[in-house]
Amino acid sequence: MTKLFRAVVFLLFTASTSWAANNLPDLGAPDLKDYDAQTETQLGQAFSTALHTYYDLDYDPETLSYIRRIGENITSHTGKNRYFNFFVIDNSQINAFAGPNGIIGIHTGLIANARSEDELASVIAHEVAHVTQRHLSRTYEYQSEINMTSIASLIAAVLIGTQDPSAGIATYMGGMGLSIQQQLKNSRIHENEADYFGIEYLNNAGYNPYAMGDFFARLSKEAQIYEGTMPEILSTHPVTANRLAKADDRARQFHEATRKEKNETLTLIQLRLNFTTRTTLDHFKIKNLTNDQACYLHNLKALYAYRNQKVSFDQKCLDTAIQAHPHERLYKLLKAQIKVAQHDKSALKDYDYLEAIYPSDFSIVYLHAKALSSLGDTAKAIKLLETRTPNFHYQYLLYSELAKLYADKKDHGRTYYYDALASYNIGNTGKTIYLLKQAKQNLSAKDTKLKEKIKRLTNELEPLDKKQPPS
Repeated sequence: MTKLFRAVVFLLFTASTSWAANNLPDLGAPDLKDYDAQTETQLGQAFSTALHTYYDLDYDPETLSYIRRIGENITSHTGKNRYFNFFVIDNSQINAFAGPNGIIGIHTGLIANARSEDELASVIAHEVAHVTQRHLSRTYEYQSEINMTSIASLIAAVLIGTQDPSAGIATYMGGMGLSIQQQLKNSRIHENEADYFGIEYLNNAGYNPYAMGDFFARLSKEAQIYEGTMPEILSTHPVTANRLAKADDRARQFHEATRKEKNETLTLIQLRLNFTTRTTLDHFKIKNLTNDQACYLHNLKALYAYRNQKVSFDQKCLDTAIQAHPHERLYKLLKAQIKVAQHDKSALKDYDYLEAIYPSDFSIVYLHAKALSSLGDTAKAIKLLETRTPNFHYQYLLYSELAKLYADKKDHGRTYYYDALASYNIGNTGKTIYLLKQAKQNLSAKDTKLKEKIKRLTNELEPLDKKQPPS
């Protein structure tokens, strides 16, 4: 795909699936065939690249890990053998979206406003269902036939409707002569299907199946009571009495509703958003913290202020919180990070323990490597990342950190190589090819092992070299 076409594809997908999936015409029709796996992969790569290039993502490892744990729990109950990628978007709007090739985006505003993990999981399950039911496949059928005139019309429509993406797309679709009413009907069908299957996934993953309907109903009621701006998710997922009734009926089909015990992790993650994103909690949530949660907030503030001023950590209350919540890793991770800030090398034993307990958590490996580097053992940090990173599906942060460590060592060949792997992991093929060329040019003649790795990956990507130049 050309750069221009990839950009148009991204505009269509973000406008039709993440911002206005239900207020806009569905770009497909019920009788269209699904596009093939290769096309889906290419769309997913272009979409992922655009997310990482043009939008603000929250790369906080603990937040990412938490969202992915929920997502992986849900997707493991779909019966579908496919990869999903979960990303956190630094955007205070209460919203989420499903993109091509299993990409799910969760806004920080949604995380901040969820009252329980059940509510948060219900939205993730809904978006996962959009993917499993292949609701995006039909969209591409029209896109694949777009000519230059149509592209220009689309770009103009989007630019004209910059404050309301739906207006731009609606204008474009009107120019194509398609029935707005029929397309909206198809979109509502998709929403009902996503509710139907999403509630099943939610229940099977151990969450309350009523949470989806309850969450949308609460947001709708609050919007009416306070007469404020309607949450973005209600414009992309319109709430009607009929839809809520169907969600309630679907939840009732399952046996006794499972209600998860009040989850400590969500509150701690919400507190983290105050430091890692532009999203902040309202005063009510901060005012009503438990002693342990207030302890976490106090120490989190101290950690983020540590380099700029003298602060006082309260490790005693943190120990109390750990004792009260032995299965909550975030308290333990914060204690380890405080130790690193104080140059206490016993933190490394804490990370060893946490890695052994949670071997599938990429964030612990990432933080462990950062700790090793901060405490002066860069070689061990590099070894840890080189050994463990291939075991994880999401490798972007880990390979990016490896590139930084090698940059500090002035090893330019490996800096470019691991930057290339980071780009490859998020689908940016063009940039990957460019960085591999730079890596090859900066290798010493004796570095045969890395030279062979670069050659293998270059050969694998060579057919795409001219098709996907670096962005």
